[in-house]
Amino acid sequence: MRPGIAFAVNGALYGSLLARFPEIADRVSASESQFGVALFAAAIGGLLGSLAAPRLTRAVGDLRAALVAGTGYAALAVAVAWAPDLTLLGCALLLVGILDGAHDVTMNAAAVRAQQQLSTVLMGRLHATWSLSLVGAGALGAAAAGLAVPVPLHINLVAVAAIALQLIVAGRRESVPAGRSTVPVAAVPPESAESAERDPASAVRPVRLRHVLPVLGLAALAASYVESPGQEWTGLLLSRGLHAEAQVAASAPVLFAAGLVASRLALDSAQRRLGSRAVAIASGVTMLLAVLAGTLFTAVQAAPVWALAAIAVAGVGAGPVFPLLFGAADHLSVRHGIPAARTASIVSALSRIGAISAPVVVGPLTETLGMAMVFAVMATGALLVLLALPRAAGDPPAVRNGR
Repeated sequence: MRPGIAFAVNGALYGSLLARFPEIADRVSASESQFGVALFAAAIGGLLGSLAAPRLTRAVGDLRAALVAGTGYAALAVAVAWAPDLTLLGCALLLVGILDGAHDVTMNAAAVRAQQQLSTVLMGRLHATWSLSLVGAGALGAAAAGLAVPVPLHINLVAVAAIALQLIVAGRRESVPAGRSTVPVAAVPPESAESAERDPASAVRPVRLRHVLPVLGLAALAASYVESPGQEWTGLLLSRGLHAEAQVAASAPVLFAAGLVASRLALDSAQRRLGSRAVAIASGVTMLLAVLAGTLFTAVQAAPVWALAAIAVAGVGAGPVFPLLFGAADHLSVRHGIPAARTASIVSALSRIGAISAPVVVGPLTETLGMAMVFAVMATGALLVLLALPRAAGDPPAVRNGR
């Protein structure tokens, strides 16, 4: 299956569920805290799926693993739509989270394989595809809610379309005649212990990896402390911290998301021209300066438009981070022989830990010290990203070869 289809499917499923979550919560008569527990189950499932995905990839290969996880995700989304009570909803969200986490890892591993196959960089446009698919599906979901389309019918249609699309594309790929491989042998990274033993650099891998992998993990964790508050807390910051009108506050997460999409669309070209490390430095500096400015604007009670500008610029800076981190699987597989799925699993798992823990950190701080702490937490995350990301994001072969 083509990686772009996997990214589009994942974003569409997530966006469709997000748009109908209020009605799903109402149907099972869940209070805010009860529904929060159900969503926490989905987050835990996502973490478990991220950790289990490398085994699935080793068993069936990255492309088939993405197909299995993607079709499973679509099927279980139907279970969320039909869950008749809170307990079953929580169970369905836990299982959906597991498949979502596995799909996240496997589709990024498949993207690395395609990137090596084509000798170019793809992560920016693929992650932009995910963001655009989520926004489009969310808009369609909002329209369906406005037209009173039943939630099960809406999610069933989305799931059927997602499964059919994946199976059709996978069938076309597997219909290539025997003897005509779609992936050049030289592009396939070493994925087994046997190939690792043949690698003359294997003796120095453990020393290097003790430095590379912790930095990669730190960058993934820290990035979540920028993206999670940027999407979940900036609207509240404007409404309660700067007393903005409802429509102005509602535009904050939209502008942050728009910034993510804009920089991801430009990322692949920037990597080819400047290299991954230069882009990583620019990304970290942009984020840090934007959120520090936002902290100042909030502290002095400036007009909300200034905070909105800071939020949008922070989104532009944050956009390249996760594509660069997942793209690090490319040079790690080439240089150290690490399977791409293992690197993607580390990034996905730690980013999910960050997304789970960030609200626990931001909530008490803002309640005690004021809404400017939303920007302060984001600034801390941005500083750590700036320190770690350039070391973790190695240039892929296509950039090193000047292509």
